Amino acid sequence: MASGSEFVKRLDSVDFPAAPEVVVRLSRLLAEEWVTAEQLSEVMALDAGISSRVLRLANSVYFRGQGVRSIEEAVLRVGVDGVRDVVFALSLLRAFKPLHLNYKSFWRHSLAVAQTVLVLQQRALNLSAPIPEAYSAGLLHDIGMLVLDRTLGAGYGGILADARDKGRPLFEVEQATLGTDHADVGGRLLEVWRMPTVLAQAVADHHNPLANDNVAAQLVHLADFICNQHDIHHSPNSKFVAAVPEVWEELGLSESDLPGIVTDMYAGLAKADAILAAAAG
Repeated sequence: MASGSEFVKRLDSVDFPAAPEVVVRLSRLLAEEWVTAEQLSEVMALDAGISSRVLRLANSVYFRGQGVRSIEEAVLRVGVDGVRDVVFALSLLRAFKPLHLNYKSFWRHSLAVAQTVLVLQQRALNLSAPIPEAYSAGLLHDIGMLVLDRTLGAGYGGILADARDKGRPLFEVEQATLGTDHADVGGRLLEVWRMPTVLAQAVADHHNPLANDNVAAQLVHLADFICNQHDIHHSPNSKFVAAVPEVWEELGLSESDLPGIVTDMYAGLAKADAILAAAAG
């Protein structure tokens, strides 16, 4: 494996896969102020596999669906978030075939963090308005792990094992070994894909949430901590650092809010499991 400094130099020329067309189209559409079920259905039509997964989700027990046969009806049933989750999870599985990561655990954690971001946004007293990109930032916060896994192969498997065996946070082992970490790499990928700057920066900063005064990064950082603390993670036996204390205050939250946040998080996890089942089926 290349040394840390050599790898950093190669990052700008890493063979990042092109953003899946359906992801690009959906991201652009969701940036609009108003989105119709018909518009979302047109995007779904780009990929028959994704369309079938959205139909499956609409007919799942979670959504109490039965007899939903059209994509437009399915979109109305599962909503924008459900469509986005299935599109991202399935498209990125195709783009990055995991070598050393458990696909189900990885996306369950990602979906749970995204759902917890929604909970935090609803409760945060210092947010004047929801941040549209925050949910996607939660969903994609660890995408850099998929890039490193794909790029380094067995070398990244060794880094994952080192973090587990030594009980150290993964991003610290990555920084010590590579000179960078999955958060920075994920942010770079989203920049290459021309995703919104707020989204890319939130992913890049989710382990350093006070670096650029990015509220979305703070939401993801705290949601990630809460999910890891309650064993909704993808790295068994790894060490997870505590949340940066100032983040609670920045968002207008208190650790005394944690029991209610956790209750809402577990309610959101049921939806995450339904989405994962539809995407992976």
